[in-house]
Parts: sequence; structure tokens; C-alpha cells
Amino acid sequence: MQFKANIYLTILAILVLLLLLSLGNWQLNRAQEKQDILDLQSIRMNMESVELSTLQFRANKGLRYWPVKATGLLDTDQQILIDNQVKDGRQGYFVLTPLKLNTSEAILLNRGWVPAGPTRDMLPNVSLPANEVTISGKLDHFPSVGIKLDGADTLSNGWPSVTQLIDVDKVSERLGYAVLPYQLLLNQQEPNGYDRRWVPMKMGPQKHHGYAFQWFALATAWVIIYFVLTIKLGRKKNG
Repeated sequence: MQFKANIYLTILAILVLLLLLSLGNWQLNRAQEKQDILDLQSIRMNMESVELSTLQFRANKGLRYWPVKATGLLDTDQQILIDNQVKDGRQGYFVLTPLKLNTSEAILLNRGWVPAGPTRDMLPNVSLPANEVTISGKLDHFPSVGIKLDGADTLSNGWPSVTQLIDVDKVSERLGYAVLPYQLLLNQQEPNGYDRRWVPMKMGPQKHHGYAFQWFALATAWVIIYFVLTIKLGRKKNG
């Protein structure tokens, strides 16, 4: 059995191998990122709630899952529905109600998930009194998507306004006051909420580990294929 490397085949094999290995490592990195999120959530679930007004949002970007209490006036005339949110196989919306902390600043209170109506024109009834409230919840990022399409963060006309993504600057301009860069997920025990089975991520670290294994397995198979082809080419050349 002879082994004689073909230069072009070898270059191709190395390039493909590097690609497969990089994809496997990327999946491992994604798995670690997801695990870090789960660890962070677990730690902060056991923390005592703090007053929202004591947090420095502009200087601190590490406030995800922080439990807080907030007092403010619900702006029930200008609510927002985040479209394309699926639960249990059903299409629906997240309901965001601005909680005005003062005359110039608010946080978007996520009151939970509601199912969509039979047609796109029939929006759910999410009305409630415009009361001053003190509520508890946890801070989180706004829902995101893998690929952002043009116009996905555009708010529809009228109220409640429908959008697929939250752009804080666009929302602030539409509402007429500043909006903080986090949403507040309403706790289960609080009133005036909907389905609040908050899920930190759609795909956990286990799936990323599985994908990484597949890429590394392909890399191994590719190396075997390279040696088999090289040996066969060597035999053909000498035979």
C-alpha cells in the first residue's frame, strides 16, 4: 500500500478540514455562550430585587436577568405588540406596555404572550387602566432574530402598534419619551399579565454540542476519505 500525496488534493483536503474544524469550534463557542446565559440566569434568580431607579443603565450593559422593582405610570394608550412569537406551535405576540418612570423616561414592560387572532387585522385586546403601579420583574434583552430584514423594526400605524423587532431609538421617537435599553419581564405573581413562561433561549447548549460533534465527525471522515483517495490515486499512477 503506497501513500503519495497529490499537491492539489492535499491543498483541497486541508482547506476543507480547516473549514469543518472551524465550524465545530464555532458551535462549541455558541454552546459556551448559551451555558453562560443559563448560569447567569440561575445566579440572578436567587438575588434580592433592587429598585430600578438605582441601576445605571447607560454605564452598565450587564444587567440581564437582574430582578427589580419599578414604580411608574402605565401608558396604556401606546402599547406595542412584538409579532411572530411562537408558543406551543401557535403564533402570537408579546405585549409591551410602557411604564413611565418619570415625565421623560420609561421602560417597556413585557406583560407576556397572547395568541394571534384568526386574521392579521384582528389584534388582541390588551387594554387595561392607566394606573400608577409598583411591580416586580426581571430585566432582559428584547427578542432578536438571526437575520434582520428591512423594515422589521418599523412600528405600524395606530395603537397597539405592531413590530417584529424593537429599535429603542425608533420606539422612543414614536412614544415621545426615552425608553431604557432593556425590557422588564413581568413576574408570574403580578396582575395584568398573560402567558409568562419566560424561556431564556430557543436552543440550549446541548444542541450546539451535538452540532459540534457532527462537524468534527465530518472532519474525521474527510481525513479518512483523503487518505483513501490518495492511496487509490497512487496505485493507479503506479499500476
